Amino acid sequence: MTTSVAAYQHGIYPRSEAVVAATRGLERGRTSAEEVAQANAADRQDFLAAQGEAGLDYFSDGLLRWQDIFRPLVELCGGLDARTLVRWFDNNSFFRAPEVTGDLVLSGAVPAVMADDSDLPGPKVATLPSPYLFSRAAQSDEDRNALMMDLTREVLRPVASALIERGYRVIHLQEPWVPYFGIESADWDDFEKALGELREATGDATLVLHAYFGDAAPHVDRLRRLPVDAVGIDFVATDVESLGSNWEVGIVAGVLDGRSSPIESTDGTVAFVKKVAETLQPLSVFVSSNCELEFLPRDLARQKVLRLGEVSARLKEELA
Repeated sequence: MTTSVAAYQHGIYPRSEAVVAATRGLERGRTSAEEVAQANAADRQDFLAAQGEAGLDYFSDGLLRWQDIFRPLVELCGGLDARTLVRWFDNNSFFRAPEVTGDLVLSGAVPAVMADDSDLPGPKVATLPSPYLFSRAAQSDEDRNALMMDLTREVLRPVASALIERGYRVIHLQEPWVPYFGIESADWDDFEKALGELREATGDATLVLHAYFGDAAPHVDRLRRLPVDAVGIDFVATDVESLGSNWEVGIVAGVLDGRSSPIESTDGTVAFVKKVAETLQPLSVFVSSNCELEFLPRDLARQKVLRLGEVSARLKEELA
């Protein structure tokens, strides 16, 4: 069996103690904005170096200056605000829920924190919230499916299109809401339409929908037929045998646990991903973590990135 294999790290990467200390110092008047910027730049270069050392196929900026997955998009869009602090699923982290306050109007092409990406090697991967997650996490009196379409057409689609023009080759959509809270059967058609809008905007780039923080098996029949290039599965929570076979799309195998400190073995992880490929027979295999790495200490997160590279290199040899 010959299967194409690629690896990348998605989502928010943990900030260093230096950045945290500098940011707190700025709030208390003990450090300068320039010192914070220097600490952030050092973090960014360290993460880029880790990805290069690991030999990953796509490069991310680690969303190191993102307060949460929504805030940069909220700041870019008139008609959205972020005030209420909400727990991020069952983790010890929080986000400010997007709040609809008026008509949605973008003030720029991409969020300010993504505007300076000249140092980011290519090919590049960008992480965004999925339309379903965005609409369910938001505070609004509007019909949720109507809101999903509005957020897709007025925010996510133009931002994704602009990112493609800037050289991004993978648009990775985070979707923890479906596995964690579930989805009503009546919502699937609108979700599919929203993803179809993004599929049109991304052209020949790779569009990924990543379902995590729960078992994807109850939703697999719909997930695998959505208009995306690959579906991400949290294999910490999902049994591969429950996902069927002969997949019509690629799969992102979330095999490194972003919420657990032990570093997975290379041999065991390679064997598992080979089982995924043999069982599901997807069009392509991407390997990554099951969720973002921000919940780990930075040194452990770096080790996970390096292990991801080792796993990918072995899989490229053994699945060729």
